[in-house]
Amino acid sequence: MDQPMTADEIAAELKADIMAGRIPPGTELRQEGIALRFGVSRMPVRDALNLLAVDRLVRLRRNRGAQVIRFSAEELAQVFHMRHLLEADLLRHAIDRYDEDALQRLKHEMHRCEVEAGHPDFPAADWRFHAVLYAPSGMELQIATVQELRLSAQVHVAVYDDLRQSETQWNDDHRRIVAAVEARDSDEAVRALHAHLTQAEAALRAAMGGVRP
Repeated sequence: MDQPMTADEIAAELKADIMAGRIPPGTELRQEGIALRFGVSRMPVRDALNLLAVDRLVRLRRNRGAQVIRFSAEELAQVFHMRHLLEADLLRHAIDRYDEDALQRLKHEMHRCEVEAGHPDFPAADWRFHAVLYAPSGMELQIATVQELRLSAQVHVAVYDDLRQSETQWNDDHRRIVAAVEARDSDEAVRALHAHLTQAEAALRAAMGGVRP
């Protein structure tokens, strides 16, 4: 007899659905429905929702289960404001610590992004590029915070086909960033990064259209 799914397994399944856009932003997650889907009691479902809340992918609602995050215009602005600050700071700390091995790892991830362009795995490849870009900084806690912010934005990106098909633009941006890193030009690298994030925010805001205030 198969063992019932654990809270970790249920959370992983739900997270995959959220990140792929199969469960859109704002969706109500009812414990009874999830329990029926996975053939479990409500206890592991409750624990799974708590795990997703820790990742800031859902918001717990008293006596109402949980809801997949959905940004207001102000919340979206706050996410990208923090990303600009944190990611530019990471890049400035990283760039002076680049050696040839680190640069080759960065180029490798850039090429992997280009291979994944247009495929469902592109967001994961994109994150690997950025994680490797910032890794020489040694600031692991800050990198983890950036990853959390990126995941919350990706929840929204996943439901818009136009954004999921914009990898060519993002890959061009990556090339500009890598060229600046290779030249050890921190000012140009940070300018390219800010432009990259500004374009990403504008594209997401346009796709969301009537994002609530």
